[in-house]
Amino acid sequence: MMEEEEGEEEIDEEQVDDYCAMLDRLGNFPEKVAINSLSMAAEDFASSPTSAATVYDCIRSRLVDRTSPDGASSPDRKLPLVYVLDSLLKNVKGVYIRIIQDDAAEWMSTVYDIFDRANKVDEKARLKKVWNTWREFGVITDEEKWREIGKCFLEAEEKTKVAADAKATSIAGIGRAADGALRLAPSLRKQMQLLLDEVQSTGVDELDKVSLERLADINPDLLQQIKEGAEAAMAEESQQGQRQQQSSTQQKQSRPLPPANSQAAPAPPLSDWSKLKLNHLEKSNDLIASLQRHVRSADETTVVRAELDDTVHLYASISASAQLLTDMLQHWKDGKGLAFGGGDGFGGGNGQNNRRRRRYSLVKPENFTNDGLKKRNDAVIAQLYEVGLPFVCSADGRRFATQLELSKHLDALFRRSQLEKTMERTEERSWYAEEGSWTSGRNDADATAPVAGEEKSSDALRASADSQTNASASLAASATVVADETRDRCVLCGINFAMFFDQDDGEWKYRNCTEKNVENDGPTMDDEEMEPVLVHATCWEGLGSPEFLTPDQIRHAA
Repeated sequence: MMEEEEGEEEIDEEQVDDYCAMLDRLGNFPEKVAINSLSMAAEDFASSPTSAATVYDCIRSRLVDRTSPDGASSPDRKLPLVYVLDSLLKNVKGVYIRIIQDDAAEWMSTVYDIFDRANKVDEKARLKKVWNTWREFGVITDEEKWREIGKCFLEAEEKTKVAADAKATSIAGIGRAADGALRLAPSLRKQMQLLLDEVQSTGVDELDKVSLERLADINPDLLQQIKEGAEAAMAEESQQGQRQQQSSTQQKQSRPLPPANSQAAPAPPLSDWSKLKLNHLEKSNDLIASLQRHVRSADETTVVRAELDDTVHLYASISASAQLLTDMLQHWKDGKGLAFGGGDGFGGGNGQNNRRRRRYSLVKPENFTNDGLKKRNDAVIAQLYEVGLPFVCSADGRRFATQLELSKHLDALFRRSQLEKTMERTEERSWYAEEGSWTSGRNDADATAPVAGEEKSSDALRASADSQTNASASLAASATVVADETRDRCVLCGINFAMFFDQDDGEWKYRNCTEKNVENDGPTMDDEEMEPVLVHATCWEGLGSPEFLTPDQIRHAA
């Protein structure tokens, strides 16, 4: 125990009990007035090491407590206590700096662990902010001491970095760039995107379609299958190209020049797929629907064996279809023609190919003259619509040249819509809010709501009185008139009307007010007819709710 200097004020047991009671009343909310009061009470003992240590122990014991009953050890109560210690360091200072600095590393880690176990993300962030301010404001000048206190935050950052690096290299064997994009070769990405677009072509809404990066997060197994299928298709395409090149080279070397009247040379040998009579559409719909279920199931992490078999069959069907298309293009390239629907084809020699060229596939530069610009150019219009930009977004109507660009645009719209859903919106008060909405915390809509009646009484007379009271309150709330400065008080009771701003109509109005006509008892001249008057609805109801008022019922205010 350190020896106290003369003149230093010592804390007694009663003061300790009072300080502890103030800490318990602090509760879950860090109220600034309460924290200032605790700081001023502790300031009286800032020069006494023993008394200051006693005050600090009162705060620390509650800060690291995990087992006290009645919610005293709740994680929600920790952050206000941290703010009290922060106030002692920054405002009171004195011997509290040395006491708190020497022990902060222990209770800081304990409080962080309590928040981490309770999944209090916001509280952990605020605790870290307090730790950072100690260096920013020069409260703790020793860098090593400051890092020792915040060791829990530094370790958490290191774990997060390691987890992010591990995630970047563990998704289907594909790395990620700093911006989250998958590291794929352009040709492989294009082939994988084509397979994914085929999977999402039917039965998937435009806004629900996902990109390869999103698929890697929600279903890595399916991404792995698409990657394997794309690699297999690329390998098959490469092998087929090599075989066709070798076959073409051999035919050129061994084939003699045909005579002038000879028949056309036989077609090059087709692939094994083309020799089989396969119905490639027989199971395609079922298999594509199966892959779609994988895409839409974000929580599905395993692939059923039967689904895997179906996927293999789908890849086989895709490979066969690609091979048949290659054979047909080879026929066209060799000049034999490729008939579609009654002999109307794209092949048949250069002359026939030129005649079959699409009407709007070429924009002629010579038309871009002063006179040419005045004429309708269908080719240019077509390039801006169906021919040049055939893919249309169903969400906003934008057009794109490729399906890949459309998919990226839809991903951006999806991310924007998800961001808008998570954005916090602040409810603001209306214009000319009434005084009651500021003092009592109620909404403007509540101000005009009918007053609720009391609970039903067993006494019949009391029930009748309550019913009349509720009816009067409802009438007072619903009876409103546009404010008129020349008629600002009730002619029956002489009391001014309560005025409020109607948010719906945008006008100032009188509450509990109604307009009534005055009927003279005897004959009068035309110019002596009295204008309608404004009265309280409750005053008018107290007179028996007459249709007209008489002059003897009116009391003019002085």
